Amino acid sequence: MVWPLTLRRTVILKKVLHVPTEKVLAVLQNPNVLLAANSVVINVAPDSLEPSNSWYTVTGVISFAGLFSFQAKYRCRLDLVQDGLDMEVFAAAGTRAKGRYRARSIETEVTELKGEVVIESVFFMLPYVSSIFAAAHISGLEISTTRVENRTNMSLVFLSSVA
Repeated sequence: MVWPLTLRRTVILKKVLHVPTEKVLAVLQNPNVLLAANSVVINVAPDSLEPSNSWYTVTGVISFAGLFSFQAKYRCRLDLVQDGLDMEVFAAAGTRAKGRYRARSIETEVTELKGEVVIESVFFMLPYVSSIFAAAHISGLEISTTRVENRTNMSLVFLSSVA
């Protein structure tokens, strides 16, 4: 899509976990655990258009201003990398997201998990879309990482650009 009709917003998530990096990666690199932990997801299936291991069709329930909700399907690709996960989402109305999640050891048995997601959407939908993405990704990380630790230290930062 083309600016000025579309805008981008970057969502950065950071979490410090008091567990070894290997345990964090075991959760982060398990697509079934990661996608199922997302607060809006109700169904995950291997993508029929791209039957490789990395493509999924996801169905989620999206609430609009608390007035009504609807089901939405989108496609996503999850690529496992040595220190985390790369993801790409293709949703309705030209909405796209690209993200990188990385786990790194910051001291013995302490891991920093950092995610950066760039969301692109039609300008008038971007605030709504980015709030859904942020909430879903935070809950997904919270639920997923609760399997390895009970303490949390999550921070969320929004950065906007029109690139």
